[in-house]
This record gives sequence, C-alpha cells and structure tokens, in this order.
Amino acid sequence: MPAPAPRARAALPKTAGSRAAKASGAKAAGTPAPVAAPQEARRDPRRRVLDAAIACFTRSGFHGTSMHEVCTEAGMSPGALYRYFPSKEAIIIAIVEEERAARASLLERLDGATGFVEGLAAMGHALFSGEMPMVCVELGPEISAEASRNPVLKAKFDEVEAEMTDAIRRAFVAAQARGEIDPALDTDAALVMINAIGDGLLLRRRLEPELPLAQMMPALGHLIGRMFAPAHRSVPSDKAP
Repeated sequence: MPAPAPRARAALPKTAGSRAAKASGAKAAGTPAPVAAPQEARRDPRRRVLDAAIACFTRSGFHGTSMHEVCTEAGMSPGALYRYFPSKEAIIIAIVEEERAARASLLERLDGATGFVEGLAAMGHALFSGEMPMVCVELGPEISAEASRNPVLKAKFDEVEAEMTDAIRRAFVAAQARGEIDPALDTDAALVMINAIGDGLLLRRRLEPELPLAQMMPALGHLIGRMFAPAHRSVPSDKAP
C-alpha cells in the first residue's frame, strides 16, 4: 500500500503585512499619545502650545489646568510639549511676554486720537469689540491674581505693566500741557485711577460676558473726561450779573 502523501503545512510563513498588523494591534492596546489633525501638525508647535494653554486657562484657570490637559488640547505628547516649555509657569510668562507686542499696537490708538480721553475710549473699543484680539481680555484677572502669588511671574508682569503705564503717563502729561486735563491733578493718582478702571472693566467682562462694553465706550469716556476736566474758572465779582 503506497505511503500517504506528506500533509501540507498548517501555517503559512508570516508576511510583512501580518507583522505590521500585529505591531499595530499591540500599539492600540496601550494608551496612544495625542495626535494632532494634519493642519494642526503643520502649525508652529510653540504657537499650538500657547493657543491650547490660553483655551485651557480661560476654561479652568491656571491652577485648575494641568499640563496633561494642555497636551491634549494641543494634540501633542508631553515629551514634545516640554521641549518648548519646561513648566506651566514658563507658558504663562510666554503669554505675558507675547502680550507686550499687542499692547504696543493698542497704544497706537492713544497716540493717534484727537485727545487723551478720546484715545482711552478708542483703546477700550478696540479691546472689547474684538477688533484687536488680546489675551488680557479673557485672562487679565487670572494673570493679575497669579502674578500676586508668583514672584517670577510678577517680575515679568510688572515689567510689561510699567511700559504701558509710562506710555499713558506721557500722554496724560501732554494733555495737561494742552489744557485738556486739569493741570492740578496728581499724575500718579490719576494713573492709579485709569489702571483701576481698566482692570475693573476686564473683570466685569468676565463676570458679565454679554455686557456691550465696546458700545459703552463713548459714555464711559465722557465720564472719565468729566473727572479729569479742568476746573471751571470762577467769574470775577465785578463782572458777575
């Protein structure tokens, strides 16, 4: 009786495709790193991190946001993110530094206005209308609060604030010299008032997002103008009616 033919091998040799499928399955079993959309991946990675951090900080505040959440928002792995920013503090400082250029553009509204108060109103309109997007509109109160607790951030915050205040001071003094503003007013006290009004409006916008601050700028400017206006000269008694 003839011997039985040899049985065919039960398994075929592994192909490159089967090895790739196995590797892909093994990778899927773990936790994948965040993957950015194609258009997102082409953006400047540093810009992606800053935009993601701003979105997270606006939603949850600085202390309520973890670096992991920033990574997820940016579609970036922790290793890639830490290559650009070693800490959350470094991200916040970068946001404040970036705001410096935006503030310089905002001050052009003050320099180009017909008067000091009109310039302040123009700055407010540009800020609150969205004509000039600035991080401080959303994060101003949060940045100020964090700067009061963090000495490293406060040093950078004070540096940027001083540049803004010095520019407004020069415009204020020039307006006093032109007779638009009462020359008897103390400049330092006036600047504290102007900064307090600006900070208060930013906080009010966070509390009442629907408040039409851009449309209210003419009225607010009128009130500020009345506060700083030169005192009325008294009529001499011999010319009084």
